[in-house]
Amino acid sequence: MFKSVFSRMLFAFTVILLICIVLLVSVVASGLYSETQDKELSELGVAANEIGFFLEEMQRISSLPVPLLLQSESFRSNMNGIADLTGADISVLRTDGVVATSSASHLKIGDTMLSKETVDKIVADHNEYIVSDLGGTLEGRHLNSFAVICDSKGVPVYLVVVTGDEAFDLDLANAATKRMIVVALWIFFAAMVVISLISRRITDPIKQIGEAAKEYAQGRFTVRVKVDGQDEITELSRAFNNMATSLATHEENRNTFIANVSHDLRTPMTTISGFVDGILDGTIPPEEHKRYLQTISGEAHRLSRLVNTLLEVSRLESGRSMKTVDFNLTEKARQILISLMGKIDAKRLDVEFDCDDEDVYVLADPDAIHQVLYNLLDNAVKFTQERGTISIRIASRGKKAHVSVRNTGEGIPAEEIPHIFERFYKSDRSRGLDKTGTGLGLYIVKTILDKHGEDISVTSEVGSYTEFTFGLSLGVGKKTKPIDSFES
Repeated sequence: MFKSVFSRMLFAFTVILLICIVLLVSVVASGLYSETQDKELSELGVAANEIGFFLEEMQRISSLPVPLLLQSESFRSNMNGIADLTGADISVLRTDGVVATSSASHLKIGDTMLSKETVDKIVADHNEYIVSDLGGTLEGRHLNSFAVICDSKGVPVYLVVVTGDEAFDLDLANAATKRMIVVALWIFFAAMVVISLISRRITDPIKQIGEAAKEYAQGRFTVRVKVDGQDEITELSRAFNNMATSLATHEENRNTFIANVSHDLRTPMTTISGFVDGILDGTIPPEEHKRYLQTISGEAHRLSRLVNTLLEVSRLESGRSMKTVDFNLTEKARQILISLMGKIDAKRLDVEFDCDDEDVYVLADPDAIHQVLYNLLDNAVKFTQERGTISIRIASRGKKAHVSVRNTGEGIPAEEIPHIFERFYKSDRSRGLDKTGTGLGLYIVKTILDKHGEDISVTSEVGSYTEFTFGLSLGVGKKTKPIDSFES
């Protein structure tokens, strides 16, 4: 019946609202009836006491017997006046229930209004008869009040009975209750409109998110959820849109990576296959075999490097832990520079190695930092123009060793700097300068330093230079030289 969140919310709110309105009307109506009834009973009680008091005063100042006083014009006039004022019927009964006098037109003197048993009960405890039909005497339940008149010896001789409106038929309370019900209905309808709008505002974005999720499952990441407002649902929609943007970016990077890797795999494999077929079918003469086999060996090594890089990324992403030990960072940098001397000499590059201490020890994973330095220096050599300059600087400051790798060259455009550490990203989209890279080197660098709890930054000026800077914790027990600044 209620398949949607909107219908369930609307039903739940409707039930809750109806229950609240019913309870409110019931409590207020009950209070109104009770208050009106108490006020009416109070007025009837005052009237009964006034009649009793007036009769006692007349007995005190007159020598006439009580039956004659009750029938006197003065007493009846006073009794009828109070009856008209209160809107009640006033009767004075003897203790046997016979009417001595009454303002009611349907009662005459000498009529039996109540049984003696009922009169005795009222005299003993009249609370039971305050809201009653007086033992079947009245039609329906009425509000009643009583006053007992005693003789000089304290013996009850007369009972004043004041009978008011029918109980629970009070005009003021009824009118107020009806008006309250009408107002409650208007409030209910207005609340339903507001609840419907609020429910729609909550459920519509959720519905949009569900529909967008179906699109994302099909690989279509262009759909976006409407974002409007500052509430939690809006934050969820904004986060969902950000997720979609991230997924789209990852999908684009994945496709780019596949295209790049496919290119990197296809070229050496085509070369290897072509040269091997040429050697086997005799197209390539025997005297040329050595040269072509050397080319095949180089392409095979290129494939090996690509596979090793992919395996390293897989290990890092699977949670490879860093084994931190003290080691000589400056010596590690020297070793890497020496391993790159062939490439450096081929491009006739100038190398600057600057360290404020001959040996700077750091606390890190030696193999991982070796890879960081190698990737940064290899990139520096790769993207430095002929006869350019690469430099590496290591400076200790406080509890950190700061490493800077800088090279002259084309530099990195400002709009690409925020993306260069992303997986599969290649600044050189044309692959004109970088014919061997996979776009994973800087991603590996960033991942390794993140695992060490360190940051890496890059500054670059197009047509001038590029510089990468990162920090490492200094090794324990090694004296350092604090410096005021670390120049770029």
